[in-house]
Amino acid sequence: MKKVGIVTFHFAENYGAVFQAYGLVTCLRSLDVEAQIINYHPDYVEGGGGFKLPTNKKNIRANLVIAYQKFIKLYSLFKGNHGLKDKFKAFRDNYLYVADECYKSLSDLQKTPPKYDVYICGSDQVWNPSEQFGVDPAYFLDFGRGEAKRVSYAASFGRDTLDEDVQQNIGNLLKAFDAISVREKTGVDIASKVSGCDVSWMPDPTILLTDYSPIIHGPKDRKPFMFSYVLRSGVGITEIQEYIAEKLSLEIVVPYNPMKRWKTVGETIYPSPEEWLGYIKHSDFVVTNSFHGTVFSVLFNKPFITIGLAGKKSGLNARAIALLTRVGLEHRLLTD
Repeated sequence: MKKVGIVTFHFAENYGAVFQAYGLVTCLRSLDVEAQIINYHPDYVEGGGGFKLPTNKKNIRANLVIAYQKFIKLYSLFKGNHGLKDKFKAFRDNYLYVADECYKSLSDLQKTPPKYDVYICGSDQVWNPSEQFGVDPAYFLDFGRGEAKRVSYAASFGRDTLDEDVQQNIGNLLKAFDAISVREKTGVDIASKVSGCDVSWMPDPTILLTDYSPIIHGPKDRKPFMFSYVLRSGVGITEIQEYIAEKLSLEIVVPYNPMKRWKTVGETIYPSPEEWLGYIKHSDFVVTNSFHGTVFSVLFNKPFITIGLAGKKSGLNARAIALLTRVGLEHRLLTD
């Protein structure tokens, strides 16, 4: 039996992140593949990592991001999050098949690499260069046995363009792959241009599964409600929430978001991943600006509206646009 190791954002306390990891590892194991998630957990992804010398504007911006992430992490420790950390840990322990050994850096992976027949990276925005770190070669499988196959499954750049200063680096890393697939149509263009390789367009791993009922924990005895799952920006959200809730006589239910910098309307809840699925499944309407909020609204056949991100974040809309266009629901996206 082939052994497959997956590198992805499995550790984030983010519903979309854990479900894309669940989708891929569950699908592979259903095909009689011994799949595990490699426990790569670099500090910079959530904890910010180390500060940089403020020698240029790029490093100054990176330090601001690092400082903000460290503040949020500290704030969450003091405020608490009603057991969310434990709920996410329980989900990972029960469903994600995470390998025991933890790697904190690329050098750790290169010194004592995990041994698999195939390495897979993806899905999620594993190829999106971060403001605070840049390109992480670990998410381009730059480690491990030379004879092992290297494959990306629905990896995402998280945007529709790639800065010129990282294109050559990413292109060289991609040339070592045996097969490349990405999650967005724009990603096909980016990856093929910088690498010169053949690139396939594949669906997010959450779409590979047809039945989530074994892990859905639905809310009990609730009045009709709107589920509002909002990330990154609150622009336009409040007005749309209140308008739809009034028109349809719905309560507004909002899952807790530690990164939120806007006023919350409605009831804040603290669902486990299984409960989060249940709230979407049993909602009467969904408002979201999240890609995975959109995915599960489609999978569960819910009435929904996806609100496009504005300004500098608008490039992140590529994921939702690609999905909704492909299934003929582009009219569900509000961009203005």
